[in-house]
Amino acid sequence: MRKVLFTVALFFTACAVSAQESVVKEAKSAKSNPEEAAKIIEPALVDPSTANDPETWKLAGDFQKSIYDEENMKLYIPGGQADTTRLYNSLAKMFEYYMKCDEVEQAKVKSGELKKPKLRKKLAKALIAVRPQLTNAGIEAFNTNNYENALKYFGLYVDAPQEPIFEGDDELKNDTLVPLFANYAAMAASFVKDNAAVIKYGNIGKNHKEEGYRSLMFMAETYGKSETPDSVQWLATIKEGVEKFPSQEYFIGNLMDYYIQKGKVDEGLAQINEIIANNPSPYFMYVKGVLQYEKKDYDGAIATFNEVIAKNGDFVAESYSKIGDCYFFQGQSIEEENLKTSMDDPKYAEGEAKVKDFYSKAQPFYEKARELAPDNKQLWGQFLLRIYWKLNKAEYEALEKELN
Repeated sequence: MRKVLFTVALFFTACAVSAQESVVKEAKSAKSNPEEAAKIIEPALVDPSTANDPETWKLAGDFQKSIYDEENMKLYIPGGQADTTRLYNSLAKMFEYYMKCDEVEQAKVKSGELKKPKLRKKLAKALIAVRPQLTNAGIEAFNTNNYENALKYFGLYVDAPQEPIFEGDDELKNDTLVPLFANYAAMAASFVKDNAAVIKYGNIGKNHKEEGYRSLMFMAETYGKSETPDSVQWLATIKEGVEKFPSQEYFIGNLMDYYIQKGKVDEGLAQINEIIANNPSPYFMYVKGVLQYEKKDYDGAIATFNEVIAKNGDFVAESYSKIGDCYFFQGQSIEEENLKTSMDDPKYAEGEAKVKDFYSKAQPFYEKARELAPDNKQLWGQFLLRIYWKLNKAEYEALEKELN
C-alpha cells in the first residue's frame, strides 16, 4: 500500500513539473505579444520546479525588456507618445527578473550544478544600458507625488553598483551620480515614512558635496521624530551637518536649541562665534544674540541684535522683538518678586518704578517689530498687551480688540 501511495505521489509531482514546463513553453510561444507572455509565465516564477531554473527568470526578464523597448522606441519617433507607466514598470521588473536570474544561476554554480555562469555578462550589459532611465522614472514619480515609486526607482539606481550581477564593473562602482540620487531616494522615503530607507540612502546621499545636506536633514528628522527617537544619533547627525554644511541654517538652529535646552550656552557661543568668523550672516548673528540673551548677557545680546538690524537684511523684525525681550523679561522678573512685597512697603513703589522703566524701554522695540511684521503677532502681541496694561490702559483696550 505504501509503495502505491509513493508511486501516486511521484506521478502527481511529475504532472506538476510537466505543467509548469508547459507554462514556460506556452510563454515562449507567445513572445510576439510580450505583455501576454509576461502574464503567462507568472505561475512559473513561484513554482519551485521552474523558479529554480535561471532560464525561467531570464525569459521573464526578456518579456519585460521587449515591453520596455517597445515603449522606449516611441520616445524617439516624431509625435510618438510613450506610456511612461508601462515603460517604467517594465524597466523595474526587468531589473528584478534579470538580477533574480543571476542569483539563481550563481547558486547553481556554487552548488556545483553549473561549472560557470553563462548569463551574467549579457544580463549585466542589458541592465547597464537602461539604468540611466531609472532616474527619469524616479523624477516623474516624485513630481506626481508617487513617492513609493520614486523610492523604488531611485533605490534601484543607487543600489545597482552593489548588486552581485555588476561585480567587477569599476565604472559603475565609481558612478558619481549615486550620492545625488540617494538624496532623492532618502527624500521619497521620508514622505512614505520608510525610516529604514531614509537612513540607508541618507548615509549615501550625505556624501554629495552640494546636496548632501538634504540627506542629513531627513536623517535628523527621522532620528528625532520617529516612533522610537534616537537622541544620540540625532545629535551626531546634526553635528555632522554643522561640520559639512556650516552655511545651512537648519543644523545650526537645531544644535543651538540643543545647547540651550541642555544648559550648554557657552559651548554654543563658542561654536557660533567660529561659524560667524567665516559667515557673519544675519541668521547666525541672530542665533548668537539669542544665546547671549539666554545667558542673561543682555547688553551683549542687544549689541548683537543691533548688528543684525544694521545689516538691513533678514531677521530685522525678530531682532527688534528680542531687544524688547531683553528689557521686558527683566521687568517681568522684578514684577513677580514685587508681588511678594506689601504695597505699603516703600520697596514696593521702588520695584514698580523699575518695572515701568524696563517696560518703557521694551515698548518701542516691540512696536517696531509690529510695524515690520504686523502678521507675526508672536513677536509683539502679548508683550505689548502686558506693557500697555501697565503703562497705558487706552492702548491696552485697542490692542486687546485687535488681537481678539
